[in-house]
Parts: sequence; structure tokens; C-alpha cells
Amino acid sequence: MITKTLDALEIEHISIHGLRNTHASVLIYKGANIHSVSKRLEHTDIQTTLDHYSHVLKEMEERDEEIAINVYSS
Repeated sequence: MITKTLDALEIEHISIHGLRNTHASVLIYKGANIHSVSKRLEHTDIQTTLDHYSHVLKEMEERDEEIAINVYSS
């Protein structure tokens, strides 16, 4: 069913696992609590979530650095 929908919308195919990863990455990037995301993904250990989504956390760190610079430069 998802394949037909993606074809109809002319969207590149993505697996259910890929959608899960995208969902979690977006939640984290938008500021959702990492503990909540970990629970939502049913990870038994938050370290699993931290390890798997460290790339998003790094992006957020860079974004936060820009925020800090802008706060104190104005």
C-alpha cells in the first residue's frame, strides 16, 4: 500500500524503518525530550537512542551555539 501511494505521489520509496528513523530525528531536532523519544521508540536503554541519533544531537549543538552567539552579540 505504501509503495502505491509513494508511486502516485512521485515520492522516492522509503521503508517503514526509514520512516521510523525520520520520525525520531524530526522529533529530536524540533526539541522533543530525548527520554520521551527513547520511550516512544521502545528502546530499553536511552543510550541506544543517544548513540543512534547522535548526528541530530550534533546538529542541535551547532544550532544552539549560533543561538548563544546571537544572544550575546546583540
